[in-house]
Amino acid sequence: MNYYYSDFIRKNQYYSYMNRSYSDSATVISLKPLGENNQSVTLLTKSKGIVYATLYGGPKSRLRSLVSQWHSGTIFLYDNPEKNQIKISDFDVKNYHVSFGQNLFKNYAASLACELAIKTRCAGSPENCWHLINGFLDGLELANEEQGKVGLIRFLWRFLALLGLQPEVHCCAHCGKSFLEPLLPPDSKTYYNIMENSFICSDCFSQDNAGHNFVFSLELSALRYLTGITVLEPAEARKLKIDRQEYNQLKELVFFLIENAAGTKLNTIEIGVGIL
Repeated sequence: MNYYYSDFIRKNQYYSYMNRSYSDSATVISLKPLGENNQSVTLLTKSKGIVYATLYGGPKSRLRSLVSQWHSGTIFLYDNPEKNQIKISDFDVKNYHVSFGQNLFKNYAASLACELAIKTRCAGSPENCWHLINGFLDGLELANEEQGKVGLIRFLWRFLALLGLQPEVHCCAHCGKSFLEPLLPPDSKTYYNIMENSFICSDCFSQDNAGHNFVFSLELSALRYLTGITVLEPAEARKLKIDRQEYNQLKELVFFLIENAAGTKLNTIEIGVGIL
């Protein structure tokens, strides 16, 4: 009787352990010391979004060397509800993103992407957020700094779409005129209306009596660049070119829009002035 009872207990313990153990695609966002040898780890995961886990082991442990900031791959976790704790059991690293530790801009750009994931709770869609951010991080690893800066604009614009707050850029919100109309003068300007989260053409802007609602003006070519990002596949969008003036206008716009969408100031943008 005791044998069968003990066997029953062991089986229950085994199945309980298996139910609590799981794996997920993850990127290590940050690590903080926890006690003398352990670390508190913030993860961006594909299925659950932001996960806070504990890494046990001293600085010489194999797992400690694998679980480093910006490493991504398959994480193995053990969820212990009794202790309200998630433990990292193993990590199969696929991408190391080593250049982030060598380039200040890349480090800040990656931090901004992950701060957005945390503060927007992965835009309510962990899997889509995971794919968007990890695609950005992998592309950032391969890019030089200038390419990375333009890539950051594309990423932030796509994150606005994930949040459901990306402005319409195909036509004027007032008269419906297409911004892709070939007869429009190439030096035309467009204007962003903060109250309506939309763009209008220069003709409608000159007729509008509430000009204080318009906080940004964009060259038509810059707005068409945003249209390209919106409709093209990422590989095609990367081929689009912008000049320095267009870049500066777009950077100012998307930084404003993303903070407005997040509903709070983003620390990475505030601290990274002059770097991002």
